[in-house]
This record gives sequence, C-alpha cells and structure tokens, in this order.
Amino acid sequence: MRAIRSLVLVPALISVALAAAVAPASDEELRIPQVETSLTGRDVRVSAHLSPGLPPVAVRRLASGLPTTVTWELRLFVSRNKWFDGLRDERQYSVTATYRPVSGDTTVERRLDGRLLETVVLPGREEAESVLTTLPGLPSFTMGPHLVDKPLVVRVRCLYGTEVTLGFIPTRATTDWRRSPVFFWKEGGETP
Repeated sequence: MRAIRSLVLVPALISVALAAAVAPASDEELRIPQVETSLTGRDVRVSAHLSPGLPPVAVRRLASGLPTTVTWELRLFVSRNKWFDGLRDERQYSVTATYRPVSGDTTVERRLDGRLLETVVLPGREEAESVLTTLPGLPSFTMGPHLVDKPLVVRVRCLYGTEVTLGFIPTRATTDWRRSPVFFWKEGGETP
C-alpha cells in the first residue's frame, strides 16, 4: 500500500515543480485600479482602465500586425451580504486592434455583446494601446422598476489574452474582478 502511495506522490510532486518552473513570472500583475459608474437617465455608464497597461505579449502581438483583442466583462449585481442570487445582467465589451505596417495606422473594432458598435482607423499603435486598456463611459445597463431603491454594484474584469498552464493546457489570462462602489437608482436618477 505504501509503495502505491509513493508511486502516485512522486510524479505528482515532480509535475507541480515543473509547472512552477514553466509558469511565467510577471513583474507587475495587471489590475483594474477602480471601477466608476454614473447614471444618465436610465442608463448605467461604466468606466475603468488596466494598470500598468497592456502586457508585453499583447504589445508584441499588436506590433506584429496580428489582431489583438481585449474583452471587458461587466456584471450588474444587487449588493447583498448574505445571499447569492444578486446577478441582474451581464455584458461583454470587446476591442480588437490590428496594426497595418504598410500604412502605419491601426484599425480598431468595438463590439458590445458581439454586435459591432464602430470601426475606426487610428494614426498609430500608441493610440490603439490606449483604446485597448480603457473601458470608456459605456452605457452598459438599463435600469427598470425592479431595481428601484436596491443597493447596486457593478463588477468588472478584463480578458487580455491566453496563457498555458502545466505546459500544455490553454487558459484565459484575466484580471481579478473589481467592483464599483454601491449605488442606488430611483426613477429620477442616482441617490447617495
């Protein structure tokens, strides 16, 4: 019995050690410093940005001319301390930038839940990097009577690429979830 345990334990420890050696060490973790919400009529606008900017892998990908996509996941919750069913709505805002080396400009596509919002051409890669790392004051959610006087919060995270775990398992590279301050909505607008 002891021999079987050691046969299982030794390979498991070796694989964990190899995974730790293969995992890339990042100097500074990407994060979302803060999430801001504002109300315009019945629309909740959400803004955030990535800090310290795009990771070097994404910058190299953009510079090579490959399409580079950053996806912002937004979720609207009713803020409850001891209950789990507070999710009311969720959205995905995607920005895809493609550098065109011949002309020296960058095309940028913005999509909300897979639907094209706009396509623009920016004069350089630096402007495209700024667009990729910023969630503008986007009208993300529409308030209704079922949300009046309830404590609301928006949670945001950013998907900025893919990684490899254990040397061969592809995973999504994301930031941690970041939440906005709690806010309330009345028919006329936001209340403190």
